[in-house]
Amino acid sequence: MEPKDPNEFMNRLKLKEALYLMSQGEDADSPTVDRILQTVLPSSTPTIQIYLQFVKDQLKLLTSDIANVNLVSAELAFRGAGNSGGAFRVHRQIGGRDLDFVFQPNAEKNQVFLSVEASNSDLLSAKLFLDGAPVETLPKLGSQSMFDSPITLDSSPELAIFESGKEIGRYHFMLQS
Repeated sequence: MEPKDPNEFMNRLKLKEALYLMSQGEDADSPTVDRILQTVLPSSTPTIQIYLQFVKDQLKLLTSDIANVNLVSAELAFRGAGNSGGAFRVHRQIGGRDLDFVFQPNAEKNQVFLSVEASNSDLLSAKLFLDGAPVETLPKLGSQSMFDSPITLDSSPELAIFESGKEIGRYHFMLQS
């Protein structure tokens, strides 16, 4: 059997092939079946998906860990539009720590700027990844920890939160207009 493929469809195809071959001959013993399942089934990922979508003058947020949430009202002030107060917060707990993700969309509705605020942030840091490569690091999360790199329509960055150098949470962002 081939090693695990990162493509979930191919993993399921390999599992069906293995089950078919088992049906044609002798049944495999339980440890062999378990090994096959570990090899082909996707592992559960601790990454939480956050999907941001502009709909008219509203920004909708969908996450893989809670139900759909409408975050922005029609009187939202966008970044660069001259009026402050366009940012909004999403509160999460990671590893017993309180974190706030602060999203601030630009006026053209093609970028969302992200900052991460944390309580008791002495040991917390964050890294922003693009295509698996780190592009920006916040060595200490405080009350004004904004990334310079925005979430754009053509990128889907990941944010990793670290406590004392150990990863405690990962978020994947997608933006659509």
